[in-house]
Amino acid sequence: MTEKIMFVDDDPSILDAAKTAIESYGYEVITASSGEECLDKVGDADLVFLDIKMPGMNGIEVLKKIKERYPSLPVIMITAYATVDTAIEAMKLGAFDYVRKPFAIEELEGSILAALEEIKFEKLKKLNFKVENHMERFKELLKEGKGICITREPEIVKGMGNVRVVNMMNEWEPKDMERIKEEIENYVEEGIPILMTDVEYLMEKFSSNKVRNFMKWLYKISSSNKCELIFSTDFSNIDGEKTEEIKELIADARLGLFSESISNYLRRKTIQLLSDGEKYSFTKIAQALNIKDNPKLSFHLKKLKDDGVIEQDEEKRYFLSDIGKEIADVLEDIKRKGTNI
Repeated sequence: MTEKIMFVDDDPSILDAAKTAIESYGYEVITASSGEECLDKVGDADLVFLDIKMPGMNGIEVLKKIKERYPSLPVIMITAYATVDTAIEAMKLGAFDYVRKPFAIEELEGSILAALEEIKFEKLKKLNFKVENHMERFKELLKEGKGICITREPEIVKGMGNVRVVNMMNEWEPKDMERIKEEIENYVEEGIPILMTDVEYLMEKFSSNKVRNFMKWLYKISSSNKCELIFSTDFSNIDGEKTEEIKELIADARLGLFSESISNYLRRKTIQLLSDGEKYSFTKIAQALNIKDNPKLSFHLKKLKDDGVIEQDEEKRYFLSDIGKEIADVLEDIKRKGTNI
């Protein structure tokens, strides 16, 4: 199926030139000359190029509307040099990337390929996660210090004096999710293992969306504190349909943590570059990845560092954290499935 690329710009000459060029690469092109027209047509698009400065609704306003309706649709902002800061803000709001005016046609093709790769990657990454019973792994990590167990059956860690238990239940009723979060926040320490059991119990008592948001929060706090998060689920008494639902939920939550780091091809390339174990300066990363836009690279490196994926030594050289190494393994595993990312 031919991918549909939408190009949005209020300048007719730019629209015509972009349409001709993109069609020459074999894509179908949808054009729009305003934000309002874009929103009317965007439902048919696989990818959107969106000018930031337009009369009426500007590109930032349109981007917000698109992300409300189609969160996973890649949007590439078009910006002049004077509005690069605005383009960076757009990326914080969910834009996939930006290109600067005047742009070369080859640059558009590179952005298209990267965005379409992103669509393919999103479809594939869910296949890359397998849920297993990891109680033994938790016990092994406990030998080095403290841990947290989130469960409705505190007796499973009975006798483990170095484990703080967060009970999912309040007597015979499920504990409020916010209360569970508060207890985890009170107990969490840097580098300790966190074990969560009984995901199926939460799914019985709360909506799927509420459980999904909790799981993403849990991965986020684990990542920021450099904790290893472990799920131990006994599927022996759960029917096949519910088993698949739980696996998908855990996979989505786990990859939800990773998605901030791997949701952009440049971040993935950076992680893959650093996976060789070496330490790289900013300049060396830019040269290795052939990045000439320093603000763009700075934005992505800061995001990776804020997420705890990369760290810097005293010489300001970048290297992968433990979380980063795990993400690199995820990327490598997907690559082994025959996908070029």
